[in-house]
Amino acid sequence: MSAESTERNAPTRYRVQPSIGLGVGIVIVYMAICFGIQLSSGIEYQDFFDTADNAYRTAVLSLAVCSVLLAAFVVWSRWDIMWRDPGRLAMSTLMRAILIMFVAAVVIRLAGLEWGDVPGDLLLAIACTSVLVGFAEEILFRGIFLRCMRTHGRPEGTAALWTAIAFGLFHLPNVFMGTGAAGLSQIVLAGLSGAVLYLWRRNYGYIIPAMIAHGLWDFSTFLEGNYGRDLVQVLTLLLTVAVAISALVVLIRLARNERNVVVTPHGVATVDAA
Repeated sequence: MSAESTERNAPTRYRVQPSIGLGVGIVIVYMAICFGIQLSSGIEYQDFFDTADNAYRTAVLSLAVCSVLLAAFVVWSRWDIMWRDPGRLAMSTLMRAILIMFVAAVVIRLAGLEWGDVPGDLLLAIACTSVLVGFAEEILFRGIFLRCMRTHGRPEGTAALWTAIAFGLFHLPNVFMGTGAAGLSQIVLAGLSGAVLYLWRRNYGYIIPAMIAHGLWDFSTFLEGNYGRDLVQVLTLLLTVAVAISALVVLIRLARNERNVVVTPHGVATVDAA
């Protein structure tokens, strides 16, 4: 019996079954609500963290609303498997090296901040934003969307690739919120960072490490723009590029090498490639 038929026939306690259509639909609804709230503020994307008031009116408010809605959906749908993988997936040396470089970039960025120049109220607002973005976007992509992509015996390499692509495209509205052409490069970098966040989940088998990593990365990034030292910004840029290139290599390898690895609610399995 194939992985697809096994998953379809195995009993689950879900109120609604995961599917690609449902995953895409949830992402679209999330984007409409989140970016709708941010657009209604009249504040351009690059100004979100100029003041604490800007941050609360844009990022914090939108992410808080979406976090509540996503949490409510997960509880209602009974998608408990979203929080952890049913089995361990293999990690290569390059995958682990990417996580080490990721941590190094965050540490260097935080160490190089002019902390004394950061207003206390803005620091609190950015911290709230980082916690919320780590929670909401990881539930959405490395939780709900990844689970939907894993349905019907779909290879893990394919699921990882499309989850990264979806995370990159998720940042497309920023182009129309003031980032302009620079926002196009953000889409590519976001997609590759999504691959790294997938590795955080893959390495530990739980979504919580990905949430923490995502929150810390954004916390350091939001602060670096206005309060980072020039030399540190250059070093973290080089590390970020190295992480992005390595993540691209990993995505390609996963798409090629994990065509017969599937993750179902009942375990990780190796099946005959069709």
